[in-house]
Amino acid sequence: MLFWINAFIMGMSQFVIGASACIWYFEVNSDTGGKGTVGRAMWWAFRYHMGSVAFGSFLIAVCQMLRFLFEYYRRKMQVLPKNPVVKCMLCYTAYLLWAMEKCVKFITKNAYIQVALSNTFFCKAAWNAFALILKNVARFGWLHTIGSILNWFGVCMVSVLNGFGAYIALTKIDEFKENVTQPLIPSIIVILMSFIIVKAFLSIFSYSLDAILQAFLLDLSLIHISEPTRPY
Repeated sequence: MLFWINAFIMGMSQFVIGASACIWYFEVNSDTGGKGTVGRAMWWAFRYHMGSVAFGSFLIAVCQMLRFLFEYYRRKMQVLPKNPVVKCMLCYTAYLLWAMEKCVKFITKNAYIQVALSNTFFCKAAWNAFALILKNVARFGWLHTIGSILNWFGVCMVSVLNGFGAYIALTKIDEFKENVTQPLIPSIIVILMSFIIVKAFLSIFSYSLDAILQAFLLDLSLIHISEPTRPY
């Protein structure tokens, strides 16, 4: 239940972010200018799609529970005499469970975007997301590559700037300069804290990119069906 609640909270957050980005994509050139998207995304999440998010988070919780039980079993096995074959199989099984959880999380978060785009139930949305990624694997690959570079550049730049600012403050401001004899250690702590916080915030940017790309691909398919003369 704890795994499920944690995954559900994360899933609702992901749905709101993805739905906000999708609404913004289709309304940024309208009279509203893409405003008020977060409020509507939250309304969609709690009013219409809570069941889909709960089902997706349940799948993630099952994978996490399997990993938890396996880790418990592996710790019990460590008291037995060492066997290279058993040790290798335990490591291999742990890796497979980790990979399964990663795959389920990847499909689930993209399914949430499809739920917001097409207003379908979770299983169909997951299949649509999987088929869309396979059909446009090059675009998704380039997006993740460029997005990852920008993401890490932003995380590192903000963290270094915060650490540099902390070091300048500790060495130049009299109140700090008199009480802090080693400004380097607090500056490193500031860099680490900034890294964790900025990485969490910029994950919103990364997920929004995925949502906007899926909205763009859906827009292309709608153009060919309903508006074949619309400019690319």
